[in-house]
Amino acid sequence: MSRFRLYGSGGRPVYDSAGEPAERRLEQIKREFNAGVALFYDPDAGLVRAQVKIHRHSPEQFVATYQTDGEEDLLSSVTDRVRRLAERRGWTIQHGIGGNQALYDTIDDGSAFDPESVAAVERELSAGSIAPETIREAVTERGAVDLYVPNYEAAAATLAYVREAFEGYAVAVTESTDVDTIAGADVFVRPSRDVDRVAPGPEFAAWLDSRQTETALDAFERAVDAALSRDEDGSSPTAPDALADALDRSAPVSDLGLRIVPSDEPSAGRRERRRTLRYGLPGALLAAAVAGAFWIGVVPDSAAALTRGQLSIGALVVGALWLGSVFAIRVRRDVRAGPPRTERGPQSRFEADDDIGRALDALGRLADVADEEAVSEALTDALGPHGVEVCRESERRRQRYRGVIVGVAASAGAAVLVFAVAVLAASVLG
Repeated sequence: MSRFRLYGSGGRPVYDSAGEPAERRLEQIKREFNAGVALFYDPDAGLVRAQVKIHRHSPEQFVATYQTDGEEDLLSSVTDRVRRLAERRGWTIQHGIGGNQALYDTIDDGSAFDPESVAAVERELSAGSIAPETIREAVTERGAVDLYVPNYEAAAATLAYVREAFEGYAVAVTESTDVDTIAGADVFVRPSRDVDRVAPGPEFAAWLDSRQTETALDAFERAVDAALSRDEDGSSPTAPDALADALDRSAPVSDLGLRIVPSDEPSAGRRERRRTLRYGLPGALLAAAVAGAFWIGVVPDSAAALTRGQLSIGALVVGALWLGSVFAIRVRRDVRAGPPRTERGPQSRFEADDDIGRALDALGRLADVADEEAVSEALTDALGPHGVEVCRESERRRQRYRGVIVGVAASAGAAVLVFAVAVLAASVLG
């Protein structure tokens, strides 16, 4: 049994094959019209609704609906019944006016199902790495996919492709997906001026990006596991520090402003503190010792042009200048520039290690599809259990800066202590 109905754009019934149409407007039709739903096709429900422009007294937009529990073709059935009704009533279907009427026209004349047009849709999807299996997986996971098309002719060809490739899929050709009456669609085909070929819509594109990221994450984790767990055949696994070295000097890590620090490398703050003390402490202590000697009176006032107090102050000034110079040099050399990533050896020394090479390749693919946070998290999850730290380069700079400050402050404190002992000794002896 089948039923054909025709509604005005406001949902007013115009024709019903089951008898005299009811006077009550159908709000569903009005909502779909306002949302720009040009066609809804649900083969499992045996239902199709399509917009069509017909000239009665003047051009008007109608919605034709056809539903059947038989095996007949839904699309050809609805256009055939519209044609026959128009002929009986003396109406004229407004073919060739463009817009969403082009969707109806290409279905009506059969050009939507031209093999070349359908094949063109498949080629355009394949060019975006979207295979039929990808669409099936997305529909299974998300419930539906959205596809952008450049015009309604392309929308008709996409409808034909989906009907041919995915048996039972419901399709909505619509400008908006925000209408509950088409929520059961498996594929939303959305005409858009933003594309020049069939392409994933924003929601489908987001799912594809997430899928690519998950695939790249899995590949990177497996590559790291392979590099650090080669022991079944008796071979020695790659040392975590060696892998950390290679990853630290890779382009993705550098571009993201990250650092990967091997477990045997001291923290940036401790290293800078030691280096600053190495250069600053001897000079500061020497200046304090000389100042103390002058203060005690090693050089009598009568033997010098300056008093011992002046000489002591001069020595302390020299010590302060020395510490200031050390601070400025350390900050400029190590804090602003930071230690070079290649200081532990050239990258080429890892080329012979296939597992490290595969980990580097996997990291590059991950960086191409994932954001900085995802890459940083992947590195931390993979290397953290092996005692390797992943941090931002900016944080390393702050650690180095603090290390320089602490080193200079410690050197100055030691110098003050030495001078204070000399002053105390002078008062005791004097």
